[in-house]
Amino acid sequence: MTHDPALPRHFGCIDAMRGIAALFVTIYHATRFFVEDATTYVVPVTVYDMPYGSWLWPAYLYGEDAVRLFWVISGFVFAHVYWTRPTNAREFAVARFARLYPLHFVTLILVAGMQMISLQTQGYWQITGNNDLKHFVLHLFMLDTSLNLSDGVSFNAPIWSVSAELFIYVVFFFTLSLTKRNPLGGSLLLAALSYILLVQAPDGFIIGHWVFACGVFFFAGGACYAVFRALNGDARLWGVIGCLAIGAGVAAGAGHHDAVLLAGCCAIVMALAAAERHLPRRSATLQFLGDISYSLYLVHMPLQIAAVLVIDLWLGGGRAFAQSYLTLPVFLAVSIWVAYLVHQHFERPVGAWLRLRLMKADRAAVTRRAHV
Repeated sequence: MTHDPALPRHFGCIDAMRGIAALFVTIYHATRFFVEDATTYVVPVTVYDMPYGSWLWPAYLYGEDAVRLFWVISGFVFAHVYWTRPTNAREFAVARFARLYPLHFVTLILVAGMQMISLQTQGYWQITGNNDLKHFVLHLFMLDTSLNLSDGVSFNAPIWSVSAELFIYVVFFFTLSLTKRNPLGGSLLLAALSYILLVQAPDGFIIGHWVFACGVFFFAGGACYAVFRALNGDARLWGVIGCLAIGAGVAAGAGHHDAVLLAGCCAIVMALAAAERHLPRRSATLQFLGDISYSLYLVHMPLQIAAVLVIDLWLGGGRAFAQSYLTLPVFLAVSIWVAYLVHQHFERPVGAWLRLRLMKADRAAVTRRAHV
């Protein structure tokens, strides 16, 4: 497959939706301001009694489900990028490592340091528990949920979804010949196999069940791209989107939450892709939301842990501040601002430097072997 000039090279609307999804996750995690320490698993306030609960209740209740939308978007974007250009294992691995690992490593070290301070001074961890050596090593190698070794959320907890996705990246790369040859059929087959493994894998299986769940949504995203590519500009595309939306509604009526998420996320991604052709220029807002999505996803919880640690150390402790109508707007504003700074001054330049250095080292090694 080669790039179709009728298709956009970049899907700005879909990229922006990734940022909006990260914002939903941030709002969802803001509910943890109400808990006294990491041993409290249930938020002691009803959703409707939280600030803005009457209209933010979907984010408070279901914000974590936005992770499934991340996975569908990833499958769609990976198909768009890698079905239309050649790549090798090293290029693929370097691109993923440079994109994901530097910020993960820095936030992991920051959270580990703050949790050590909290444990030494307060006698408990903040927001997340299980911050021991075993879980630190799992996080260090981004294996938090990809292997069935974790005892629960720990350190910078949002990285769990990326940990699950890493295994699926490997599967995606090694099945590229299949999905390039048969984009829709191959993607649906891989999604179906992921679902079968999800429901049939025995308890205690070494690969975590979230890996298989990620595979269902990721390869469904690839199938969405295959359909979009085949029907771009065709009215039948909106028929497919409508069917997905109806399917989500039927699943909701039947109480099948996961089916609602799958059909709904696919409908959203395909609708945004279809809208792209009507937005020939990328707006600054769309670009901003897309740019900060990963930074926002990883920096909001360290900021949250830092806030409650400061309150416990120097402001008398307690969680009464969580009831204030200023807390959530300030938390979101600071998280977005820090995410922007991190993206501009760390995530982007460090990622570019790593890609350059690692690929240059690879070319130098190839040159040396050629002269041996």
